[in-house]
Amino acid sequence: MKFLTIAKKEIVDITRDRRTIIMMIVVPLFLIPVLLGTVFKITKSMAEKASEKQLKVQFFGREHAPDLYRAFAGMDKVIMLDQIPVDSVESYIQEEYLDAAIHVGPAYQKNITDNRQAQIRIQFKGTDSFGSTKDRINGVLEEFENRIVAERMDRLNLKPEVVKAYNIAYEDVASRQEKFGKIAGGWFPYVFIIFGFMGAMYPALDLGAGEKERGTLETILSSPASRLDIVLGKFLVVLLAAFLTAFIALGGMFVGIQRISDIPAELIIVINEVLSPKTIGLIMTLVLPVAAFFSALLLGLSIYAKSFKEAQSIVAPLNIVIIFPAIIGTLPGMELNTVTALIPVLNVSLASKDIIAGVMNPFYMTEVYLSLFGFAGLAIFWCVKWFNRESTIFRN
Repeated sequence: MKFLTIAKKEIVDITRDRRTIIMMIVVPLFLIPVLLGTVFKITKSMAEKASEKQLKVQFFGREHAPDLYRAFAGMDKVIMLDQIPVDSVESYIQEEYLDAAIHVGPAYQKNITDNRQAQIRIQFKGTDSFGSTKDRINGVLEEFENRIVAERMDRLNLKPEVVKAYNIAYEDVASRQEKFGKIAGGWFPYVFIIFGFMGAMYPALDLGAGEKERGTLETILSSPASRLDIVLGKFLVVLLAAFLTAFIALGGMFVGIQRISDIPAELIIVINEVLSPKTIGLIMTLVLPVAAFFSALLLGLSIYAKSFKEAQSIVAPLNIVIIFPAIIGTLPGMELNTVTALIPVLNVSLASKDIIAGVMNPFYMTEVYLSLFGFAGLAIFWCVKWFNRESTIFRN
């Protein structure tokens, strides 16, 4: 088979290209653990910083609700202020000189005594880290409110059941795997979609536009191999690079998860239970057709381009284009169905989510595989068609 001979020759040439090897092996294997570790460290650091932050609170109406004021003053890491004018509160909060302002009106105590609702207005900045200001203030208010309600019930000689007609017990029948898959499953395809594309991009550009610039394409064309053999040989090399890059990226992610000390131990246990060898194997079966689609598409564009620089300009926007379907797959309510199973990249994202969640629909999964291999076949056909045109090969 002549195309295998061409593929072997191209593999040897690719392995001599330092840039391609770095993109195929070094970047996915080391970049992902570093990124994961950085994200978890930053998140943990910011959460700790938010919880340790000294809240600066201005309480208006202290004379109307002395007990409530003392409850806030007794909070840990809280500084109570009393010199900020009412008309300056908003600007102080915007400039982060003040974290929150609590407003209590003159009718507060009367409403509490008359078993009515007392109005409390709270000003805060909702964009503060992790919403810690609102949560901490709500914690004090809920505790104080529960105490007032309990006193009212005792005073009126009532039982809690009077105001709580239902005793609801929710039982979530979704398995831990299904919960994890629906929450995080949509993000895993990012790894092999993006790195699969990157792994195919550099070899494709080099084997098409790169050979045009070096003048080595004419040498292959003068060989006994047919145009189809040449395209298939190059395509197999690009496909192999894309698949290996995606596989190494997934490996880097799983190794990184095990090595990062900032990830909670409970989460690692769940990840190890959910991402079993069977699950990873099923996900990798999706990598092959999507890598084939990327490989044929990029090789065709590379062969069409006049130069390596022009090929880069043509391919660069696709880096953004392939991200949007993957992002859509992570949105709530997006499910794999007869329509979404036909959309490239989006179907991979949704199918991966179902695989991780353990709720695969055989019909939809079959449709996904047929769709991906169909698009890959069309891309290969399109690539061969371009390669058979003399006007395309000798555009420069």
